Amino acid sequence: MRFPDLFQTAIISLRRNKSRSVLTMLGIVIGIAAVILMLSIGQSAQGLILGEVADLGSDLLFVEPSAGEGNSGPPNPFTEQTLTMDDVEALRTSGLFADVSPMVLSSVPVSRGEESKFAQVIGVNEGYLAAFPADIANGRFIEQADVDGYARVAVLGKEIAEDLFGDQDPVGRDMKIKQTSVRVVGVFAKQGTRFFQNLDARVAVPVTTAQRQIFGIDYVSFISVRAKGDAEAAQEEVEWILRDEHGIDNPEGLPEKDDFIVSTQVDALETVGVIGGVLTILLSAIAAISLVVGGIGIMNIMLVSVTERTKEIGLRKAVGATYKEILQQFLVEAVLLTFFGGVAGVLLGVGGAFLSAAAVAPYVEGWEAIIPAEAIVMGVVVATLIGIIFGIYPARRAARLDPIEALRYE
Repeated sequence: MRFPDLFQTAIISLRRNKSRSVLTMLGIVIGIAAVILMLSIGQSAQGLILGEVADLGSDLLFVEPSAGEGNSGPPNPFTEQTLTMDDVEALRTSGLFADVSPMVLSSVPVSRGEESKFAQVIGVNEGYLAAFPADIANGRFIEQADVDGYARVAVLGKEIAEDLFGDQDPVGRDMKIKQTSVRVVGVFAKQGTRFFQNLDARVAVPVTTAQRQIFGIDYVSFISVRAKGDAEAAQEEVEWILRDEHGIDNPEGLPEKDDFIVSTQVDALETVGVIGGVLTILLSAIAAISLVVGGIGIMNIMLVSVTERTKEIGLRKAVGATYKEILQQFLVEAVLLTFFGGVAGVLLGVGGAFLSAAAVAPYVEGWEAIIPAEAIVMGVVVATLIGIIFGIYPARRAARLDPIEALRYE
């Protein structure tokens, strides 16, 4: 039998049982759509983070406490906090860096009168805006005198200012952070999000005030350093200064001997790339389960079809149809089911990716739908392969039927 005839026969058979064909394809449609949607979300998140890291500039370095792991990453609550304001002062007085800015942060209640909510409070110095540029809409930012004098002043994010003060100008008014009364001296312009954090819901205070009067700590969470020239050279200078400050004998420069780690933007980009790759693989693996389930469903339906069409198969073999022709007919039916299901899944997945991007964009600035071309190609190819793999057994079973027994089948 010629391929056009096989194709036409398969189409007629599938159209004869439209409802069953559609339900059979559903598993493949959902599986392919899930794979494309998950890959799109993973790529979009990775692209957003990479863009935000790059926006900070290639000359920015981060110093974090470390337990000798030798690599940077999310803060570990069990890592001993080894960075202090003495380290910040040592880096600043060296004169080797453009800016040095410490930070401590925690989510605590902030209130004014009856209005109260949780906000991320960050303790910073006057160099914070050099590391993380932002505009001041009203008032001023924290100054060196505020840090030196443990001043109880605060600069509010736009959202916090509106939540606590409404339409009133917050500058010059008092509010509370936990039980500490502070005076508002400035309000940030709208900043949006960075690394999935809402910057408009932050409150900035002098780092010394945050340490002593709000959080009750004597360390800093991390230090950002802006290099004057080459970032790698600045990284080595920071390491030597802090080793001297911490009394660490490490002439070989082995990371496992240090109680801190200095990372550059290049390190951050590599880390984000690795995390994004792992996340994409994980999401794809989860979504691929749907494809396996869909393939099993196709095999079951094709087996049922073989049983229902036993007499038809017997009649065709009786008039001369060969083993190969029967095998090809049922295999083509399975492949067509999965192919059309794959195409529908690709369309659904692409549409879902754009819809999800539209839903996320108002809350995460800079989020864009990224549709990997390889995901579309992979979706159709994988769907077709599933049709072949899970269609072989039913097709062979149909082709092996004895024509006499098949004609007698009730």
